[in-house]
Amino acid sequence: MAKNWIVQGDPTSSGGRVLTGSPFTDIDGVPVARVTDQATCPQHKGAFPIIDGDATLIVDGQPVALHGSTLACGCKVLSAKQMRVFVDPGGGVGSGGGAGAGRAAAATAAGAAIAAATRFASANEPEADEAAEFDEALRFCSESGEPLAGVRYTLHFADGSTCSGIADGSGVSERICTGECTEIVRAELTPASESEACCALEGAFDQDQVEIELEGVQTNPVDVGHSVVEVRAKGHKRDLTPGEVEIAHRVFGDSVDYSTVKIHNHGYWMFFGFQDKHTAVTPNGQMYYPKPIYQDDFSLLPEDQALFIHEMAHVWQHQLGYAVRWNGLFVSSQGPAAYEYDIVPGTTLSDYNMEQQGDIISDYYMIVLLGDRVYARGSRGTPEQLQAVLSEFLLDPSSRSNLPGRRR
Repeated sequence: MAKNWIVQGDPTSSGGRVLTGSPFTDIDGVPVARVTDQATCPQHKGAFPIIDGDATLIVDGQPVALHGSTLACGCKVLSAKQMRVFVDPGGGVGSGGGAGAGRAAAATAAGAAIAAATRFASANEPEADEAAEFDEALRFCSESGEPLAGVRYTLHFADGSTCSGIADGSGVSERICTGECTEIVRAELTPASESEACCALEGAFDQDQVEIELEGVQTNPVDVGHSVVEVRAKGHKRDLTPGEVEIAHRVFGDSVDYSTVKIHNHGYWMFFGFQDKHTAVTPNGQMYYPKPIYQDDFSLLPEDQALFIHEMAHVWQHQLGYAVRWNGLFVSSQGPAAYEYDIVPGTTLSDYNMEQQGDIISDYYMIVLLGDRVYARGSRGTPEQLQAVLSEFLLDPSSRSNLPGRRR
């Protein structure tokens, strides 16, 4: 049975959506999904990578994901957005494979298959009876330009009317068609679903809504059917305060470049809908605190210091070259168990996963340096145990051998 290639925006068996795809290979402008690309899963409350595909078809060094490919959570990705390119078990685009030169040949064959399928479809698609006289589409992005895939939107027009929809895998709205030039004055963005990401504090989930005031955005007769306006959801970010640098330096010393660390007063846009309002994440060397838990200075209160040092551990991991965002997808999928740790004689920091490391380091700061067990996150170690498990880290925090799985 032939299986369609998966593309960005395709659904999952649990009601989620494929978030990422190839930056170089697409079908009709929609990125092709590969093994390691990510999809949301409302059932398991997170974003998970695709873990299997067609090994005979390699795109950007990874097998192409197919209809029925599996996510790390166990759910499946389903083909719904394109029907043009597929793998036929009897041959077709799935007949090549191998490594080295075989991989290159497979990638070439894949690209040729897409091009041929696109040319064939374009030649056989009927043109619309009449085109809209005025239209526009909006691409919703984070402040750094990352697409807000699958976000729900409501657009408000100058005449008081509204329209709603769901952005595609590239963050692009449906085309807004009007009979005359119509100004779009505001966009409201709401995540399609919600879930816990990582580093959570206790508290109820509370879905975010982002409002963006628009200027100069309107349906127009220029480039009808093709024009797209980029709309960025902005937030506030700041440098570390002197107090924050001081307490972080007590733990990490000079192993971190504190001048490059930013603290944001909103959630991480790529986790929009998968980060509750009492959750902090640090996936890329910068900290993202939703407004309910954001502080202008995390060094003032002990409960804020405990969370801050945990997040600084992820900054430290990132700056030493550890793939925090990628590994976090696997580790945080374990839920609360990902943070639990026991200190066994002879173990070192590198024996623990990224979240356990964050809590161990935070607990060391709270219990050993501050003498405050009340606000410690894990509270599973005595001062002696924490000092022992961190002995190599404390001796040389700049050594990559302290990272998860890198024991000497």
